[in-house]
Amino acid sequence: MKPGFAISFWSLYTLAFTIVLPTFLYYMADSVDRQPQESAAMAFFYLGLGVVSWLTLLFLFGRFMIRRLFTDKQRLEKSTREGTSITAKIVGKMQKGVMGDGSVVLELRLAFRNLAGTDVEMLYELNDSRPAEKRFEAGSTIDMKAGLQGKDATLAPMQMQVARNRKIVVLYVVVFFFFLLTAIIYPIFSYRQESQGAGWRFLTLFHPWISVPLINIGAGLFIGSLLHLISKASGDPKQPLRMIMYGIKTTGNILNYRQTGMYINEQPQIQFEIEYSDQLHNHHHINYKKIVSLLDVHKLSVGPQEIMFLPEEPEKIVFYEDLSV
Repeated sequence: MKPGFAISFWSLYTLAFTIVLPTFLYYMADSVDRQPQESAAMAFFYLGLGVVSWLTLLFLFGRFMIRRLFTDKQRLEKSTREGTSITAKIVGKMQKGVMGDGSVVLELRLAFRNLAGTDVEMLYELNDSRPAEKRFEAGSTIDMKAGLQGKDATLAPMQMQVARNRKIVVLYVVVFFFFLLTAIIYPIFSYRQESQGAGWRFLTLFHPWISVPLINIGAGLFIGSLLHLISKASGDPKQPLRMIMYGIKTTGNILNYRQTGMYINEQPQIQFEIEYSDQLHNHHHINYKKIVSLLDVHKLSVGPQEIMFLPEEPEKIVFYEDLSV
């Protein structure tokens, strides 16, 4: 399946459940259950709730769209102009998909010395617009640019041309304007069809003009919270690329480990008690949690373990073997 098609399919699939389904259920219900309510105050409360909900949804989706289409592109372009040069060796290559324009999606394993002087390896995904030239074969090198803007680290090929995926751009724009037009036109349509001369008293919490934005906001918050919980429980660093680019590798000592009782996809979370010394010989004693495959639990042991840590935040670590973006 092509990556662009997969994103479009799952986006539309999600919208079907958050927009089409609640609207269908509302209008399939017996119209007797939708008699105008008596309280004018509640009618205006629901009207205000609808306005606030749609403004919130448009703001959140608009900010997400601007970041994906403009901010991320500008950050990558700035990194390729002003970042620090790094020469990485390609030690592994795997093709993950084919885009609609004929370019291929590659997952490269890169080995290089990061900006803290640590030798690291990482997986890096890019689109190769000229696959016939075989520019990214195992054993060759690639010139990269690395930069830090605020707390966001970036790493991009020096000669990379940053381009937007047209299908994704069209999808985002269509969804945004669909939300915008629905927020404006749908209440006017509903008022003419459902008011029955009683003003806005037809509005209830389950009316699609109110329930749809609330469901989408709730779904977005739920998915974001779930991903944050999984990431935190898995032991993944909050900003993995920053750990890769600025982290220092050292050997820690696992003193003890135990299961916490939490499971993600039926895989147990393990808490490790670790001690290590940083580059200034300061001693640190921390507890680190990560999800471990059931197949690997029997391999756990106390003793030395290579870890990565950030010099300015030595309490945040990751096992070197888990380093990825």
